[in-house]
Amino acid sequence: MEAFSIPRLDTEVGLIRTEGVWDPLTAEMQITELAMMGTDGWVDVTFWLSEQEHEGRVAAVVSAAKHYLAGQ
Repeated sequence: MEAFSIPRLDTEVGLIRTEGVWDPLTAEMQITELAMMGTDGWVDVTFWLSEQEHEGRVAAVVSAAKHYLAGQ
């Protein structure tokens, strides 16, 4: 697993900053930090990872992050 940090990721749920680890061979990913751009700057939304109601948002971020990392 390789550590990653994406400072600005444009996703369908908004502008996201994220960190975590991923395996480029299997595309397995674990996100450890999430922040979303709000009106006053970055807002910590790491709680999305532990709440089922945000499952769709996390899936959108994971998909965008995999696409971003695979393109590097």
